[in-house]
Amino acid sequence: MDDRTLVIANGRVCTPFETLDKGMVVVREGRIAFVAPFNRRRLPEGAKVIDASGKIVLPGFVDVHVHGARGYDVMDGTYDAIDRISRFLARTGVTAFLPTTVSAPQERMLASARAVRESTERGVGGARPLGLHMEGPYINPERRGAQNVEHIRPPSIEEVQEVLRACGDRLRMVTLAPEMSGAMALIGFLKERGIIPSMGHTNATFREAMAGFQKGVRHAAHVFNAMRGFHHREPGALGAILIRDDVTVELIADWVHVHPVSIRLLLRLKGSDRVVLITDSIRAAGMPDGTYELGGLEVIVRDGICRLKTGSLAGSTLTLNKAVGNVTKRLGLPLSESVKMATVNPARLLEIDDRKGSLEPGKDADIVVADRDMNISMTIVQGRIAFSS
Repeated sequence: MDDRTLVIANGRVCTPFETLDKGMVVVREGRIAFVAPFNRRRLPEGAKVIDASGKIVLPGFVDVHVHGARGYDVMDGTYDAIDRISRFLARTGVTAFLPTTVSAPQERMLASARAVRESTERGVGGARPLGLHMEGPYINPERRGAQNVEHIRPPSIEEVQEVLRACGDRLRMVTLAPEMSGAMALIGFLKERGIIPSMGHTNATFREAMAGFQKGVRHAAHVFNAMRGFHHREPGALGAILIRDDVTVELIADWVHVHPVSIRLLLRLKGSDRVVLITDSIRAAGMPDGTYELGGLEVIVRDGICRLKTGSLAGSTLTLNKAVGNVTKRLGLPLSESVKMATVNPARLLEIDDRKGSLEPGKDADIVVADRDMNISMTIVQGRIAFSS
């Protein structure tokens, strides 16, 4: 048997640019060799064949906003935490992700940055960390959500430079409030270095938000949540986000953070090409109801819903396979559209769509096998089986 060649055969293949009712995905040395209708005569001699009959074969999901899972948090600041999170994510169809911080003292931010660097250099057992997403501490305390107000502070280029050194230049995204003093200078600094400036936890007016976009912001964290909402006389940050065709938005599709009608409106205004499904998961994901910690704050989880004592939502226990299933079933979207929001769109946002986000020749063999309810039976990361039920 050729250990370097793997074939996923007989499943419904969604690339997601095309769908093959009975297709085959051939993998060689960690990359996709070709995708085609199933033909036994085209099976490479000696290849390992995985029968996906009755299943759906998809590109691996990419989650750009993950705080934790299975009792671990990115802010634990250890390689072990990132590795354990990555292994859980693989069980949910995620093959790549951005470990995401919360507002914290600089020492803890640096510890998390070093852990992300170590995890990318050593490798992990599940989904691949693609770099660091800093959510906070440069946000507006008025829209802090579940961020610890004690650690929110003005934007600092010097602090970000320290984080860059600690993570080995693996900082991929910074979520901030553009209306805060010093934010515009930081946005310019990030843009010059190819780091995504993201708007979130913001009380920006329409004019302030538009100024942020003009400076370089091109993405918005968990749309509708922790931001100034829409008013017909002051459209606010939300109005600015919705009207810009060049801005992508994150969506938590758990039916708790955003009402289905709001999601329908979002898709009509932005189109599915500019919506990125995320989980915003915390350490309670994959765990029973109970009391957990996020950024030094107590989080109470009941029926899988995470809240502070104040009642504010505090991240989620959502998994990305469930998010894809939710928008497919509840909203009636075609599977290809739902899958795109968890694969192609985040890959384009991160400018890695030349190697991730779709099942195409030459790209990384990041592949998910699922049933019609989006229960994951197998996850393949760069040609290696990272999870199998």
